[in-house]
Amino acid sequence: MEESEMDIHEEENRDATGSKGNEKKLQKSLPQKVTGWLAIAICLLLLPILIANLAIIVKGSLNPDEIPTVLGYAPMAVVTNSMNTGEADAIRAGDLVITKQTDPDTLEVGDVIMFKNNQTAIIHRIVGYNDASDTFVTKGDANNLEDLDPVEKGKIIGKFTQRVPKVGDFILFSRTPLGMLICIGIPIILFLGYDFVAKRLTRRKEVRS
Repeated sequence: MEESEMDIHEEENRDATGSKGNEKKLQKSLPQKVTGWLAIAICLLLLPILIANLAIIVKGSLNPDEIPTVLGYAPMAVVTNSMNTGEADAIRAGDLVITKQTDPDTLEVGDVIMFKNNQTAIIHRIVGYNDASDTFVTKGDANNLEDLDPVEKGKIIGKFTQRVPKVGDFILFSRTPLGMLICIGIPIILFLGYDFVAKRLTRRKEVRS
């Protein structure tokens, strides 16, 4: 009886020790958690930018005469200060602006629109309407004079909806070969680093146990 009871106690101790060891293996260390969350955060940030850029590049290649849009929205990096009046909410060079496709007949004086002028996209404010030619008169908020060319309704890309300060420069960079490489490479490097750290820590625990 005593031997059988001792055997039972030893088995219970081994089971308890084994379960604790398994729990330790399942628990992630702080470096693993930090690396994993960092990789996820950067991927969530870069992946939409990468997908949007690829969509814009593909659509631009298929229709070189059209300004590419994504689901009716046109993200565009601002490269001039023609709308920069110095106010806090003014559109500045280096900003990212987003416009949405809108029925031109619903536009009014005071609306900010993006329109195509030759092969260039311009974002200016509507300051007038010409009934005879059915065109809009536009002007940059920081410019002294109105735009020379009237804007036909067919050349309007969309109505201004949102401005993201300083992001335009990053968007322009992300469309370069180096920028595309970074957007793809950083998440891959982080995931590889996470996998390396996880395996290294697991091996250390196994050696200690």
